[in-house]
Amino acid sequence: MPKIAISQVKGALSITIIARGLEQYISLRDRIQKVVVSEDMQFQKDYNHFFRIRQKNEKFYTEYYKFMEKHKKDKALTFEVVLDHLYKKAGSVEASFASKLLSMINPDKPVLDSRVLEIIDIKWSWYSEPKKRIERSIVAYEAICEWYKDHFKSGEAAKWIELFDKHYPDAKDRITGVKKIDLILWQIR
Repeated sequence: MPKIAISQVKGALSITIIARGLEQYISLRDRIQKVVVSEDMQFQKDYNHFFRIRQKNEKFYTEYYKFMEKHKKDKALTFEVVLDHLYKKAGSVEASFASKLLSMINPDKPVLDSRVLEIIDIKWSWYSEPKKRIERSIVAYEAICEWYKDHFKSGEAAKWIELFDKHYPDAKDRITGVKKIDLILWQIR
C-alpha cells in the first residue's frame, strides 16, 4: 500500500472545493430517499454535476436513474450487478459511473475513479472488448475495496477521518468514513 503523507491529507482538506463538494454530497444523500430520482430532474442535474457524469446519451441517463430509483434502498446491491445492468441496458461499460451509483445507495462503498486508483497505486487496464473491460473493472473495484479494508486496519484511516472531522465538524456524523476518505483522495495532488 503506498504511503500517503499526513501533509498531503491536510493539503487536500484545505482545498475549498471539498467544502462545496461536501455540501453537494450531503444534499444528495438527504434527498435520494425523498424524491423519485428517475423523475426528479434537479436531483439528476445535481448528481451529474457532483459526480461529473457528462456526455452520455439519453438512454444511458434513463437507465441509470431508473436503476438507481429501483435499488435505492438495496444495501446488498453489488458493483457487478450495477455494472452488468448498465452494460446490458445502456450499451456501455461504465465502471466509474457504476461505482458512483453504488456508493450513493450504500455510502460504505468506495468510488472507482482513475485518479484515485493512480494515487493508491492500483493498475487498471482498459480493453476495448466489453467482456474484458467488465472483468478488469471488477478486478479493479475489488482491489480498491481491499485497499480501503487495509487502510482502515492500518489505523491510517482513523487519522484521516479525525483530521476530516476537525476540518468539517458539521459533517462529522453526516457522512461515512469511506466517503470522507473518498473526498480526501479526490483532492490529493
